[in-house]
Parts: sequence; structure tokens; C-alpha cells
Amino acid sequence: MTQQSQNPKALGKPKGSLNAPIAAFTMAVILCSYCFSSIRTARRDAQIQGPSSYQRATPSERKDESWVQQALEESRAQNDEKGRP
Repeated sequence: MTQQSQNPKALGKPKGSLNAPIAAFTMAVILCSYCFSSIRTARRDAQIQGPSSYQRATPSERKDESWVQQALEESRAQNDEKGRP
């Protein structure tokens, strides 16, 4: 009896050649499930918050913004007096 060295093969390919495709497939499945889960969560959160979170500024918030507008106008007026663009 002679011993023959056997090269272990899976599906006619060397033993380690299936590791990379299996890992890639596993990562793709995990990534897709994470994406779908994230999209589902974002949609659910958007429905819970409702359109009220997208409303325009209230009058008191506009009042707070008005001092900024006034300061900008004063700054522009001062720059125009000095001849700066």
C-alpha cells in the first residue's frame, strides 16, 4: 500500500479559497440589514415627530433674529461711510 498525499478540496477548489467569498457575502448581508433597519428607524422617527418640527420660527424667535439683522445693517452703513465695499 502506498500513501498518497491528498490535497483537501471543497467543491473542486483549494480549501481556503471559499473563505473570502463567504466573508464578503456575510458582510454584504450585515450591511444591507443595517441599512434597512436605519431607514425604517428614520421613517418611524419622522412620523413620531410629525410636521410640527418643521414649522417656521415663532414671533419671539424672529424678534431674536431682528437684532442680528439690525447689527448687520449698521455695520454695512458704517462701511459705506468709510468707503469700504
